[in-house]
Amino acid sequence: MSSLFLFGAGASFGSGPCSPAPPPLGGALFDELRKAGGIASRVSEELAKLFRRDFEAGMDRFWQDYNTWTSELLRDMARFFAVFEPGEGNLYIALIAALGGTRKKAVFATTNYDLLIEHAIVRSGLFISYGGLPAAPRNIPVLKIHGSCNFLPDLGTGGIRGIGFDLSQAGENAAVLDAPIRVARSTQKILDFCSTEDAIAPALAMYHPTKRVLFCRSFVKSQLDAFLSSVRSASRIYVIGLRVHTIDDHIWQPLAAAKSPLFYVGREPDQFRRWADGNQRRSAFSFATSFSQALPLIATHHE
Repeated sequence: MSSLFLFGAGASFGSGPCSPAPPPLGGALFDELRKAGGIASRVSEELAKLFRRDFEAGMDRFWQDYNTWTSELLRDMARFFAVFEPGEGNLYIALIAALGGTRKKAVFATTNYDLLIEHAIVRSGLFISYGGLPAAPRNIPVLKIHGSCNFLPDLGTGGIRGIGFDLSQAGENAAVLDAPIRVARSTQKILDFCSTEDAIAPALAMYHPTKRVLFCRSFVKSQLDAFLSSVRSASRIYVIGLRVHTIDDHIWQPLAAAKSPLFYVGREPDQFRRWADGNQRRSAFSFATSFSQALPLIATHHE
């Protein structure tokens, strides 16, 4: 029997002490990217306003108007998210302690691009396995279902540079490159990759309604497949800091079909209850409004 934890942006934002700060939520992300320079600082003011109002809608328009800049924007986002680290008292670290390290079987899945979970695992004296259960001893399974800033395309001794890609007329499943990944083991390796590459980007799903993956799609799909398997086999599911967004049917349809108890942690409990009622989802509970409020309750489940 195992527990599945699914984290969204609200979990990292609300996880407590982080360096240099907690990762921003979608509404504030565009201005943070703009401050860092890069592509976000070069789009029209009209598009900037759309990004601020709804990042996914802004990304949809960006895809239409600035399609050939998409790889650069993904590198900018990877560079931005690579630097966040948990501080003393961060709730990801506290959660691992509450679960007894690997004593209680658990899978961590996340829609986030940041590495707060990975840093928390390493600081807990454990290891990361990018797959589901079973995992090797002292490994915690981590599933990055929308990709990760440290998933770098592995081209061996080759490379792709000096060209651009226009997929504006391509179908929804079109991709630039499907290659194996190499996991960057340090922030500096991510930053070096994003500074030296000018055609490709880390394997990040676009922050877009389609969650299109332009690079290393097969690997990201394997993460999603492992997540779907974990949903079916989990004895408990916790959704922390992820709003109900039914357009993301790769997440919310499997959660609706799951038979295990589902515990929702977030600031939109009414929306969650409407979703649960509309899907006749039994054993679905609005558990807490914040990660910090949920942690002692989760601990009691795993005593």
